[in-house]
Parts: sequence; C-alpha cells; structure tokens
Amino acid sequence: MRNVPNLLSILRLVLSPYVLLLAYRGQEKESAVLFFLLALTDALDGTIARLFKLQSLLGKFLDPIADKFLLFFGLLSVTFYTEIRASSSVLYVLVIRDLFLIAGSLALRRYGFVPEPSVSGKMTTFILSVTVVVGFLANLYPSKGALNLFGVLQFVSLALIVVSGIDYGVRGLIFLISKRIIERRQ
Repeated sequence: MRNVPNLLSILRLVLSPYVLLLAYRGQEKESAVLFFLLALTDALDGTIARLFKLQSLLGKFLDPIADKFLLFFGLLSVTFYTEIRASSSVLYVLVIRDLFLIAGSLALRRYGFVPEPSVSGKMTTFILSVTVVVGFLANLYPSKGALNLFGVLQFVSLALIVVSGIDYGVRGLIFLISKRIIERRQ
C-alpha cells in the first residue's frame, strides 16, 4: 500500500502519451475514456496519500509532473485531433507556464525549495481536466450547449493557468527573498 500513490502517478505518466496516440488514430472515444481514467488516478493518488499518510518527497515531484504530462497530451489531442479544435492559446499558455514553473523550481531547488501544490494550481488542474473531458464529449456528441460549455471552460482554464502561474511565481519569489534575508542575518 505504501507505494500505491507513486505507482498511480507513474501509471499516469507512462499512459498519458497514449491519449494523444489514440486521438491521432481517430479513436476519440478510447482517447477520452483513457484521459478520464487517468484524470481519476490524479484524484485517487492524492486521496490515498493523505488518508493513509503516504506522502513522500518522490510523490511531491512525481504527481505534478504526471499531471503536466496528462494535461499536455489531453489538450494536444483536443486541440489538434478532434473536429471541434480547442483554442491553441490554452495549450500554448499552459506549456509556457509549465516551463516557467519547472525552470523556477529547478533554480530554487539548490536553496531547498520543494514546490507545494496551491489552491489555484489544484483548481487549474481540475478545470483543465474537465475542459478536456468536455472537449472530447463535445466532439463525440456535438450540440450547441456542449460547444458553448467547452468555450466557457477554455476561457476559465486560460484565466486559471495565468493566475496559478502568477501564484507559483510569487511563492517562489517570496521563498527566495526570505532565504536571502535569512542568509544575510547569519
């Protein structure tokens, strides 16, 4: 039981590219189902880790990377391999934000920085996952309501990506400033 959360993250990491592969092959239903199941593992691994106190340093790094992979491949699939074609701006802003977060985390790691999930980050991941699922559904079962909901979710996702990027950037900056102040006092 001890490694279940990390194994679920690894499973999500390894299987995420298949979401894109299935969409590329025109197997949108299978791609949608796989994305949905992998998104559930995100909720499941965190819940198991908290309930059974199985949080680990590896999990703190592995889980967000697996989330980034899943969302990237899911958005890529809905953006380029479905009939409805999601707005590419959501995908591009997500990639820019994630590269910024990864670079910042790596730069601050030498000071002992371990990124912690924030409410805005968790909300962004959840809404992006819902956006991808609704995108697949709007593609498979087109209706005006589904397409409108998808459009609204893309807008909300874009706003949340920006807000969470700023939030994480400010957190990193505060950490760096506090480290510098502490070092100067010593």
